[in-house]
This record gives sequence, structure tokens and C-alpha cells, in this order.
Amino acid sequence: MVLRNRFVFGAMPLLGAMCAATAASAHPHVFIEPHVEIVGNAAGTMTAVRNVWRMDELFSSSVVVDFDKNANGMLDPDELDAVGETVRSSIAEWSFYTFVEMDGRDVALVPPQKMHTLFENGQLIFFFEMPLKDPIDLARQKVKVSNFDESFFVAFDFENADNFQLIDLPAACSKKLDAPDEDEAAKNWMNTIAGLGTDEAVPQDQANVYADILSTRLEVSC
Repeated sequence: MVLRNRFVFGAMPLLGAMCAATAASAHPHVFIEPHVEIVGNAAGTMTAVRNVWRMDELFSSSVVVDFDKNANGMLDPDELDAVGETVRSSIAEWSFYTFVEMDGRDVALVPPQKMHTLFENGQLIFFFEMPLKDPIDLARQKVKVSNFDESFFVAFDFENADNFQLIDLPAACSKKLDAPDEDEAAKNWMNTIAGLGTDEAVPQDQANVYADILSTRLEVSC
């Protein structure tokens, strides 16, 4: 088994001790209830993606322990800001787990300047916006929007198309959920690595492919 460091939020002891495996043996350590907003205008132009992530209770409680500097049992506004900045800087190299695709190519997004943070009902909530570097005319181009982690360290639980919302776009715009069949995707991927020897590690590019084909996406057009 080949392990590599993954998704460490600054100096948090709980996560700092964790590693994530390649796709052949990985399983999630952090679980997120995502809500994704596709933002545009009345002309049908997509301009940004907004994420609202509700973190699982185990992860959230560990953050309270690590960032509650005054030991009052809660996260004060300055402590929440510190959490947001730590997470923002930690996941920047992973593209903030936010992807927009057009014609099979990644669309360039502007990194968020700030990650806003709340603590509600025992769970951390992060929300942030990423503008598109070049807005897209959805009447001419379809796009696919997704949150996913190629290492499977973080799991995004999309239940249905209601996890995605179109904001300020014309009523004529449509959305369609693209959720892969996990068994079929796994079978196809296993066929691609069938030639590996028993002692060979799965190449990272193939691990990334596996994460990619299992990811739930929303297709948007106008």
C-alpha cells in the first residue's frame, strides 16, 4: 500500500496524523454535505461558483479543540476566521475541490480571497465564492460543475440535483445531474490497471482517473 500526506489543515493534531491511500485502498476521513450555487446573470452567462460545505460532526469537534484558544468551549469570531484562513490555505493546491468543465477541459477559476466560517448545531460550515476567469455563455456552451477529492480523503455527499442551485440565471436554463454507476465505473477502471504486477503501486494519474469517473457532476446549459 502506498500512502501519501493529504488534506492537512495546518497544525490540527487529528488530521496531521492522517494520510490518505491511493484510490485502490482509500476511504474518506472527512465528510461534507455540499451545496453548490452556479451563479450567472439574466443574459445566461455563468460568472462564478459558490460553495457551502457543512462538515461532519467529528471533524467539526476536532476543530473546536484545536482552535478554541481561550478554552470557552466555543469558537469566537476571531477563532472562526483563523479556521477559515487555515482551511483556505491548506486546500488551495487542490483547487479548493471545485471544478468546472467545458468540452472536457477544466475552466480556470479565481481562488477565493476569504473562506467564511460558521459553527452551527455542532457542525462547521464553510462558504466561499470562486469567480470564473472568463465568464461562459451557457447558451453556446454546456458546463459541468463538481466538488470532489481525487484521493478520496474527503467525501462530498451529493444526494440529488437539489444540492445544486442556479442563481440569477434565466428560467430557461436547465440542470441535469450526472451521477455515475459506481460498480460499472469501478469495473472499467480495474480493467485499465489489470496489467500491473502484484507489487506495483497504482500510478497516481490512474488514481486520479478513478476519482474523476466516480464524481457526481451537474450539467448546466441555457
